[in-house]
Amino acid sequence: MRKIICIGHQKTGTTSIATALEYLGYKVGNPHKKLRTDMNWRAPNHREQLKNITIDVLAQNDAIEDTPCAHFHKELDEAFPGSKFILTQRDTDNWIRSFRNFFSNKFNPFQKWMYGVDQLKGNEEAICRIYEDKNQEMIDYFKDRPDDFLILDLEKGDGWLKLVTFLGDDFLKPFPHANKAQKGWHSNTNRKRRNTILRYFYVITIIVLMIVWIYQIT
Repeated sequence: MRKIICIGHQKTGTTSIATALEYLGYKVGNPHKKLRTDMNWRAPNHREQLKNITIDVLAQNDAIEDTPCAHFHKELDEAFPGSKFILTQRDTDNWIRSFRNFFSNKFNPFQKWMYGVDQLKGNEEAICRIYEDKNQEMIDYFKDRPDDFLILDLEKGDGWLKLVTFLGDDFLKPFPHANKAQKGWHSNTNRKRRNTILRYFYVITIIVLMIVWIYQIT
């Protein structure tokens, strides 16, 4: 089954993309909860465990976001052919600044596996190099597949237009037929009430998306 796979690193807007996809009606998974409960860091072959957990989470959802997806773009491509891949990225200096503000200095086992160091302080250059190299690796891998791969930089204003254009008719949910004559909630007598409620819902949703986006880039 085809999926939507966000392969951006943490603090590049992955949560904002997940919120946007959920707004479009998709069920979005995040492997972190399952990693905390199922991952055995004392066992050998961490990569195989991480890959299997990530694939399992995606199999149960329409889409997935956040690390370790960036480290398994090839495996996810093989496991879910025909899927759409979204790379969220941002300026490296802004990324490491946001990363430093959000995470503690001492790394957990998962961060150690990703970046190969025990702590953030003193290793910023090495961590940034891994971030840039991994992004370039994914860009090179998908370079001849523009229909399957999208780069989004939310700091530069990328958003709805690029996202829905990339997803296209095959991935977007059916457009609602709001004026179809039905009884109950869709009847003419309840139309004004329904429209008022939906209007407030849309306004609140937009506010929430803006807050999430601001939080992601700070």
